[in-house]
Amino acid sequence: MGFDIVIRGGRIYDGTGNPWFRADIGISDGKIVRVSRTPLRDADRVIDATGLAVSPGFINLHSHSDVTILYHNNAENCLAMGLVTELTGNCGISVAPVTEKYRDAILREIRSLAFCPIEGIEWTTLGDWMKKVEEKGLGINIAPLIGHGTVRGCVMGKEGEGGERVVPTEEEMEEMKAMVEEAMKEGAFGMSTGLVYAPGRNALTDEIIELCKVVAKYGGVYTSHIRSEGDQLIEAVWEFIEICERAGVRGVISHHKASGRNNFGKVCETLRLVDRARRRGIEIIIDQYPWRIGGVTKSLGGRFKPEVKTRRELVEKLKDPEEWEKLKAAMMKRRERERALYEERRRRLEEKGGWAPRPYAMRAGGVILYSKKHPEFEGKSFQEVADAMGVDDVWEALRALLIEDEGYTVAGNIPYSEEDIVTVMRHPVTTVSTDQYAMDNSKVSQSQLADSLSYPHPRGWGTYPKILGKYVRKEKVLTLEEAIRKMTSLPAQFLGLQDRGLIREGFWADIIVFDPEKVDNRATYGDPCRYPEGIPYVIVNGQLAVDEGEHTGVLAGRVLRNRI
Repeated sequence: MGFDIVIRGGRIYDGTGNPWFRADIGISDGKIVRVSRTPLRDADRVIDATGLAVSPGFINLHSHSDVTILYHNNAENCLAMGLVTELTGNCGISVAPVTEKYRDAILREIRSLAFCPIEGIEWTTLGDWMKKVEEKGLGINIAPLIGHGTVRGCVMGKEGEGGERVVPTEEEMEEMKAMVEEAMKEGAFGMSTGLVYAPGRNALTDEIIELCKVVAKYGGVYTSHIRSEGDQLIEAVWEFIEICERAGVRGVISHHKASGRNNFGKVCETLRLVDRARRRGIEIIIDQYPWRIGGVTKSLGGRFKPEVKTRRELVEKLKDPEEWEKLKAAMMKRRERERALYEERRRRLEEKGGWAPRPYAMRAGGVILYSKKHPEFEGKSFQEVADAMGVDDVWEALRALLIEDEGYTVAGNIPYSEEDIVTVMRHPVTTVSTDQYAMDNSKVSQSQLADSLSYPHPRGWGTYPKILGKYVRKEKVLTLEEAIRKMTSLPAQFLGLQDRGLIREGFWADIIVFDPEKVDNRATYGDPCRYPEGIPYVIVNGQLAVDEGEHTGVLAGRVLRNRI
């Protein structure tokens, strides 16, 4: 029998968590057709995997690639780290469906990523969008969710135009349920919520439960950026469990963590709650990214958007005392407006038995992650930077730093606890995610990103190699077998992908070949778009997408559809 590809002599980590075994893998017509203890010979292409690990391609349960995939359709950053399948449309934000009422809001969401220049929205339903992506061609597999915030916005409007209301009318509720049902019939894998983001943050628990009942009817999943990851983390996990239990839906807690030093250690209690829920028969898992700093865009200058749009414009205005005062006043005004909106939202929700956490936009603190001229400030808080510079006003210190760095300064919020990260990572139902999006390094340079004040997060280039290099090989937090299970069969099982996530005859040939002694992340906050090392081969649906460390440009990915 002739094969398209034979992977010869590798150590097979099949995704189950079982110990590796040595075998050859024969691939034809996109699928694994033989896993053989004896050598396979007749093949168009033979990959010598002697001394290397062979595993299923990685599956990411938390992605926002639906926002970028129509432009960055090769998904080069994903493929470089062995990521072959992504669940998109998380945090309540999806690019479909679209109504005229909400079209501009969705287009702004896409265009807010300056490196994703699409002309307009040419779809209305999720099915329309899926067909458009298929026509474009894509390098990885995409499994779409429908975002609750998008549905709510389409029906009730954005905040200030109806979306701020806590209780939808009976007609609006029925319209939202119909919209979710249509998306599920079109192949959506489920629904996501972002209960800290507009307009979903205005919804009560019962609204989410009613929509999740529709999802459950079609065997879908529920993913949630829960209502609080800080002071009310435990209450937020309780709410998530209640939604899953009452709706009868299986769910995943998105990018699970405890934010703020006073909340470190709370993940021990939230994991206990997950265990108790699972013992009661509630199917809940967790996804996690292994980074102490979260957030999507890390440019310090980005805090002054939308008054400035480019790095050069920012530096010019920072140097002008009058313009600087305007910038600072606009930023403070936004924060005060967010505070007022929060107080009003909290009042409305509490009147109906709900609650609201403090929004991210009200947080003034942070740490420096990269400074072009002052590397000694990296890892220091804004206040520590001001103290080191001998400046009383923190914002004046940051202004001076941005000017010296010519705008090349990267900052983030207070780091999460490394101990918490390890605690969550070790839990048996924790899977690995990126909370990032597909990008093609060949289409946009890092200097272009910096000039647009849009430094991306390094997790989009290095998450999976970081797990394999730091937490498996160096620190031995996980065994290689367990790490691969968390990145392959666990998310595949959760999604109901019955022919992916394992090295099995008859399964789709989504396979990576890597060197377990060399694989490692190279992306940093100051240099986030660096590809990892140690992953020479990536196969998507039986075709070589990465060959000897180089992208082939093949568009072998598929838009996956939930099986009803």
